[in-house]
Amino acid sequence: MQAAALQMQSVASNVANAPSQNYQPTAVQQVAQPGGGVRASLVKSPPTDLETQLVSGQEASIAYRANLAVFGAVGRAYKSLLDIIA
Repeated sequence: MQAAALQMQSVASNVANAPSQNYQPTAVQQVAQPGGGVRASLVKSPPTDLETQLVSGQEASIAYRANLAVFGAVGRAYKSLLDIIA
């Protein structure tokens, strides 16, 4: 979820600052971690068009919602388990 939020932040900054002459766009680099999950960091990126930035923002939004859905499913599973035990 943090990686997706960082991506949305990067896209927002890139779109807002696109008209600036010396602005250096960013992108999010994600590296898989041995125990699961990813480590995300901002890296410099070559300039891209608005359409590419908007698609990247949509991808980040979908990834965030998908991760949130997983947390919701885990919460419901724990609740069901507690209902069975109790």
